[in-house]
Amino acid sequence: MTYGSGNSGDYKKLKGQMIQVTDTDPVVYAGTWATGGAMNTARSAVGSSTSGSQTASLVFGGQASDPALSDNTEQYNGTSWTEVADLNQIRAGLAGVGTTTAAAAAMGDSREIPSSPNVFYTQHEQWDGSSWTETTEVNAGRSFAFSFGTAPAFLVVGGYGTPGFTAKATAEEWNGSGWTEVADLNTARVGLGGAGTTTAGIAAGGPSGQTEQWNGSSWTEVGDFSTGRGAGMCVGTNTAALAFGGSPVPGGKGVLTEEWNGTSWTELNDLSTGRDYFGGSGTTTSALAFGGNPSYKTNTEEWSFPSAPAVQEGQLWIKTATGANSVMKGYQAQGTGAWASGNNLNTARGFLTGAGTQTAALAMSGYEGPPEQPSVDVESYDGSSWTEIANVNVARLEVGAFGSQTAANFVGGYAPTAPGRVSSNESWNGTSWTEVTNMPATTDNLMQGAGTSTAGMIVGGQTAPGAGNKTTNNVFYDGTNWTQAASLNAAKTLHATMGNQTSAIVASGLTGSPTASTVNVEQWNGTAWTEVANVSQARYRLVGAGTGGDAIVFAGTNFPSTTFYTLTESWNGSSWTEIGDMSTGREGGASTNSGTGNSRSALLAGGSLGSPVTAVTEEWTVPFVTKTIGTD
Repeated sequence: MTYGSGNSGDYKKLKGQMIQVTDTDPVVYAGTWATGGAMNTARSAVGSSTSGSQTASLVFGGQASDPALSDNTEQYNGTSWTEVADLNQIRAGLAGVGTTTAAAAAMGDSREIPSSPNVFYTQHEQWDGSSWTETTEVNAGRSFAFSFGTAPAFLVVGGYGTPGFTAKATAEEWNGSGWTEVADLNTARVGLGGAGTTTAGIAAGGPSGQTEQWNGSSWTEVGDFSTGRGAGMCVGTNTAALAFGGSPVPGGKGVLTEEWNGTSWTELNDLSTGRDYFGGSGTTTSALAFGGNPSYKTNTEEWSFPSAPAVQEGQLWIKTATGANSVMKGYQAQGTGAWASGNNLNTARGFLTGAGTQTAALAMSGYEGPPEQPSVDVESYDGSSWTEIANVNVARLEVGAFGSQTAANFVGGYAPTAPGRVSSNESWNGTSWTEVTNMPATTDNLMQGAGTSTAGMIVGGQTAPGAGNKTTNNVFYDGTNWTQAASLNAAKTLHATMGNQTSAIVASGLTGSPTASTVNVEQWNGTAWTEVANVSQARYRLVGAGTGGDAIVFAGTNFPSTTFYTLTESWNGSSWTEIGDMSTGREGGASTNSGTGNSRSALLAGGSLGSPVTAVTEEWTVPFVTKTIGTD
């Protein structure tokens, strides 16, 4: 039976199932962030031309260091930043709107200047493409306010104000010649950002993630963020907006990206670098994020959302062809995964650790042999070959590592030359290793960490000799400092750790006293650990890839046996399934762990076969297979 005329939006019944007819392929939520050009001046609490593009954007003002503020303006051309004319008033936390040819900077504060009491500025400057001009001041000075609109017509809403740093609900509108106070927000707050125009906008963010919609005269509360946060960015319109980043960064909120469709927010792919108090511009399909905290950043990330629709697993749709009957177009299904050989490491090693992705990975330290000797070697993988790069400062075994090929951390482990377990933390910037803030406790018997270089985590391990000194510790790293988060339910060592600060899983490993291998698995939801379905095979020195809801574990050995497993198990968020075996069984090895992976792509390089070590690299891939049913 057919319902409707077959026009877009109508429905058809197919063997008892209602199918919607569309004239275009469905949108897939699969946008990604990529590295852009670095700003010349590192800073946070900046203003930006929020309606700018990936090839034309401004950043202005902000805090360049503690306590120095900045009046500097830089312009982005899609590749690099260039310094242009300075603001007239130096300040941080200012509101910004506009483009590279017509922008506005309003309000801000001086709170990082210790020589004088804090000032909330009322200054308002307009940019004409080459210089800033002071014009009519706002009525109430504030900082870190929501802002949206264009340089000739925009709103500034909420933010901090007097007395002290009090959250405000105040809203003011600029009409090109003067400021008018308009209806207050329903909830006073310092939020994430605004998007839209003076007649149709949104103010989104704050501790509870509230979104309020503006119709030109009043505010209405609408759908909240999935995760409440402030101090990030929001760009776009009142029906199509992109919100990204925010605080607290150590809690994993600094990487979040969500899209607003006029009704609700949907989580998309994370930023590579967690940040808050930064600048941004663009739309839901093409955006920029630049600068921010922690540590006064210069880096820029570029958001791209595929313009060409793509099919995805489980998708099935009808397409209406002009002048023809509606036909079933096709669907895409997940194929059968398998391990394939990759190019070997240059140096065979055991008990090494890894970070990154299948096509952009790092393999770090471990030991060589026989004869056994610690190694400081680090190799980088591009998907086809390994290249030796700068060594770590201290060779270590069974280390926790997290991050990407260009920004990673190498944490804890056992250092034979130290000697013993350490709390050391080395940071990789794509060129060299630097010793940075140590983790809170000396910890070894780790196989992996999880997350990114600015939002990483180390879970479990061993803090002292003896079977009873396995730990439940769960510590977060924000790029500068460590924070204790909620502990595991059961102490364990030499387990697989996958995911990030908001979605992670730890599987198997060693537990108890006396020590035994365990099938136990715990899942992290950003707040607490919960015991979930067990893996089928107890083992330790296994590794994995993915997140708390979509992961894969492989390799390892049992205790006290000397069996080296080729076994691979996949996690779908509720249960484990045994899937394709590796060619070479082993314990340990460098695996992918970037904080954003899944069960369909993984890498394992090196590892131990007992006394000998191996250089073998294997790549796990699950293909997608398109099934054609009809024709266009």
